[in-house]
Amino acid sequence: MKNIFSIIISLLVFIQGFTQSLPINYQAVIRDAAGNLVANTSIGMQISILQGSETGAAVFEETHTTTTNVNGLVSLKIGEGTLVSGSGLLADINWQNGPYFV
Repeated sequence: MKNIFSIIISLLVFIQGFTQSLPINYQAVIRDAAGNLVANTSIGMQISILQGSETGAAVFEETHTTTTNVNGLVSLKIGEGTLVSGSGLLADINWQNGPYFV
């Protein structure tokens, strides 16, 4: 019984550690300064994860190049872009020291 309990606890710890390193799905509708959809256009985006407030220190930054669809929608995965600053892994962010803002 003790071995089964140890195995279950070990699996739970492994699963928790694995899930924290997964990328975060993100979608946005892109509009120009006049409010018009930017459809079927290649764009660059910088994603920052800021600690403490909307103007807080960046703990993670990356860039993405993607293309909008006919509705101006882009879909990307935070954690799979080109690293600008930070460790490069979302799992290295101490999420307990939040709040965090994208």
